[in-house]
This record gives sequence, structure tokens and C-alpha cells, in this order.
Amino acid sequence: MNTSFLTKTSLVTAGLTLASLAVGVSPSIAQWNYAIDSFTDGHDASGVVGSNSPFEFYGMALMEDGDNIYIGINSNLSLDGHNFSAASGGVISYGDLFFNFTGDGLDDANGNLFAINFANNTDSGVQEAGVYQNVTGTNVAQQNSGFQHLNHHANTVNNLSVNKTGGGEGARIGDLASNDAYWQSGVNQNYKVINSIASGERIGGINMLEATALASLGLNFNQFGATGTHTFGFSFDRSLLPSGDFIAHIFAECVNDGMAMVGNLADASVVEPQPVPEPASVLGLLAVGGLMLKGKRERSAS
Repeated sequence: MNTSFLTKTSLVTAGLTLASLAVGVSPSIAQWNYAIDSFTDGHDASGVVGSNSPFEFYGMALMEDGDNIYIGINSNLSLDGHNFSAASGGVISYGDLFFNFTGDGLDDANGNLFAINFANNTDSGVQEAGVYQNVTGTNVAQQNSGFQHLNHHANTVNNLSVNKTGGGEGARIGDLASNDAYWQSGVNQNYKVINSIASGERIGGINMLEATALASLGLNFNQFGATGTHTFGFSFDRSLLPSGDFIAHIFAECVNDGMAMVGNLADASVVEPQPVPEPASVLGLLAVGGLMLKGKRERSAS
């Protein structure tokens, strides 16, 4: 086990994410834990970042209530991805959402990760939406005309005029810096940062949630100034993930932007389920994630 990473993780949890953890998951009341990304590091082929970039990620959030885990995402990238002729299948979509509970860096934890496949038109190694365990991750940026590594992305966006003149924040990956030791080889080695499932064991499905449903559950990215054109999310059974400290992350398939969250999941065995509003309008917006089978391979074959 990488003990230096354990130390770093505890420091990050205690320091960098105090603001998000202050409104995060509590064992006594269900609340959202937010990880807010830079608003000026979503790069596109023409060199645009920020609100005009289809790859600008603004934030993600997590809530647990004892029975379920809820995920919310605010971004300019839709669930169907962004059409781009030079990409695999002509579409650049989201990668998979990874959870690392091991305390090790991302390379060292590979093969012992959890991950969630949720988006359409992806290059994921799994075709059925849901939660996976014993996941081995891979990188699909090269086949999507993407960045070679995180330094490549950071150097590119930090040198754009909006960031050089102080008008933007530049590259950051949510709760972590783009050169954080956690990313290991992904910082400066070509096509190494994990952004897609290569293999894993599916252990449960997900329920897709639209923006209205998430708002009914108290999700509010606007309080942080996040203005992504798409807000969506999903829920799944709490028992599908272990308890303890974790780092979760997600990238676009081209690594044009990404977000990470440092957090903790309470022991489900000692947390009493908390009331979460579920009006009929919310329930009507639920869609069984297991029905989402729109992989790029299926799309290109049709």
C-alpha cells in the first residue's frame, strides 16, 4: 500500500475539501457533498474554454440517505456526448465514474476499483449501465483525439488567454489538482489516466434522475455559480459500495475536462435511513439504468 498517498489523502480530506464536506453527507441528516470544478478548463478543438466549451464540467455532488446513494452532475456535456468526426464512433462522451476506497494511488488501485457506467455512446468496456466492482480501468483518450496526459491538458488550458490574463482559474480536477500525486502515471505518461472501464463485475443497476428530480432532492449547483447546460444524475442501492474514505473521479473520454471528489461514505449498518423527498413527480422521472444499452459499438452497427 502507498503510505505516502494515505497521508496525502488525509491532508486533502482535512484541508482542501473543508468547504464541500461542511455541506456534505452527515450520519444524522441527508445532505449533498459538492465537488466544484474550475469553470475555465473544459477545452474544445478550437481552443475555447469555459461556458462556450461543450466539455466544460462545473461540478458533481453525492448524497447518501442510508438506503440509496445519489449522484448529481452539472456540465455542458450531454448524456449523449458531443459529435466529433475524429473521435471513435463520431462521438465523444463521458467516461465512467470511478470510486477508489483502497487508500492507494490510482495506478496501484487499478483492478480493485468500483465504477459506474451511465452515459450513452461511450467506449466503455461494458455495455450495460450499472455499478461494477473489481474494476480494471483504461484510457480511451487516444481514440477520441484527446489529451495525452493531465499535464498536457493543464499546460494547454493554462496558456489560453482567458487564464493567462487572470480571467479564469485554469486547470483543476474538482477537489484535486491536475498534478496531484494521486493520479500517478496519469500526470505525465501518455494515455495512462484511467477514464473508462476495461473490465469489471456488474453488481447492480442505477436509476437515472433528471434535473427536476434532483432539485426536488435538494441539489443546487447554482449556489456555487455553476452554469452548466446539463444537470442530471442517478441513484443506486447504498449496499453496492463499501464504507470509508474514497476518491471518486470522472473525465470526458478525451480528457478535455474532469472532476474528482474526496469524501467518505458512512457505515450503512449504523446509519438509520433518513427521509428524502420523493414526490410523485420525482418517481415519474426515474428510469431504470439497466435499460441504457446505447454503447458506441451498438450505435455504429445500426
